[in-house]
Amino acid sequence: MNGITVVRLRPADWVTYREIRLAGLADAPSAFGSDVAREEAMTPADWRARLTRRSTFAASAPHGLVGTAAGIRGDVAGHAELVGMWVHPDWRCRGIGGLLVDAVIAWAAAGPFRALDLWLSVGNDPAEALYAHHGFVRTGATQPVREDAPTLLELEMTRPL
Repeated sequence: MNGITVVRLRPADWVTYREIRLAGLADAPSAFGSDVAREEAMTPADWRARLTRRSTFAASAPHGLVGTAAGIRGDVAGHAELVGMWVHPDWRCRGIGGLLVDAVIAWAAAGPFRALDLWLSVGNDPAEALYAHHGFVRTGATQPVREDAPTLLELEMTRPL
């Protein structure tokens, strides 16, 4: 893709990661298990710690970051989880989401994992289509996105590695 590279973010990148994460939370508040207010209150040490705990990837355009996704160890033994996926609205439908999903799949496949799971908001059909294109299938499990919004549900998808 012309002018777009996928980079792995390190703790030193916390300022640019904070910017894109807050933009994602503002754009799609119902898609994440957190909110802008909670994350605006995070300290620089909190942001660096998050980047230490996760394998966070970002799509970088000449003017800055335009998307992000991360991989974490999953709750199920042998499973990783794709989290924090977001692409700026001006950059959607250009293949950036696919690049980010591929980066997390490659990270998980290189690790000790046998499957990669994710959760997405019920009704987010474009995201579900993207994930299905990359081999993810619904598991049938659902859960609330956040405790404070019990009727806002997300569904689980998985793919073998």
